Amino acid sequence: MDSQNDIVFRSAFIALAGRPNSGKSTLMNTVLQEQISIATSLPQTTRRNIRGIYTTEEMQIVFIDTPGIHKGKHTLNEIMLQEATSALGTGTDLICYLIDLSRDFGKEECICASAVSGANIPVMLVFNKTDLCPDIDIKAASFFAKFPDLINFPQVRLSAVDPRAGEIFLNAASPFIHEGPKYFDDDSLTDATLRTLAAEFIRKQIILNTRQEVPHAVFVEIDSYKEEASGHKIEASIHVETIGQKGIIIGSRGHLIDKIKRDSRRELELLAGMRVSLKFHVKVTPNWRDNSAFLRSAR
Repeated sequence: MDSQNDIVFRSAFIALAGRPNSGKSTLMNTVLQEQISIATSLPQTTRRNIRGIYTTEEMQIVFIDTPGIHKGKHTLNEIMLQEATSALGTGTDLICYLIDLSRDFGKEECICASAVSGANIPVMLVFNKTDLCPDIDIKAASFFAKFPDLINFPQVRLSAVDPRAGEIFLNAASPFIHEGPKYFDDDSLTDATLRTLAAEFIRKQIILNTRQEVPHAVFVEIDSYKEEASGHKIEASIHVETIGQKGIIIGSRGHLIDKIKRDSRRELELLAGMRVSLKFHVKVTPNWRDNSAFLRSAR
């Protein structure tokens, strides 16, 4: 006899790993059908592990969207690498290694493949951006020719921007989701605080509005986040490294900073479900990407 009590609940922690701009955040957002992790066309958009939570009557998946695995020249890059690799250890049930089929497999891919193959955790290869690859079989074969140690891992092919990618991914990951507890409430989409998400969403709008000019040199720090009956009041410091970058973000007569504020407010009001007021302070903090004390205190 079928009854709700007969359902065996399953759960898993799944880390999404890969080099910068491989589509990790996009895939998580597609599965959740919500924007939890910011996704842009700029590499190294994700700077910290962000958890997204997918729950049905039968199972719960806790995704860990990690920063792109790479080696950069700044202390910030070292911290991002440590953040990413920390998710590939104890407590994670499955590593989903996203491989961008639209690009060549260079040094960054070697770093990723080494980190993944060295983890003592089940791995599934996710060949992403199939829509941008004219011959998927040839490109996949070239990947395995370069990384033969990975050839026996289970794999799935998809395009993370396609709404069908969520179902394709969940079907492929299903064998790795075993009987386990429900870690979060049914309506939870992330364990990130509103303060953390606010900083991420503001940084996203800075990236979209300044493109290649200043994004990697920008850090958003939430100075104050107050939840009041009339709405949420947020004060944020936008740190840049040079006076020139500050001028770019502010824009002529303050037009660009006003647009960043409007765009940020629109998304944050959807997130909070109520009115949001924003106040920005643009500060020049020279070489913050190599300032360990700043990075520790501001995260």
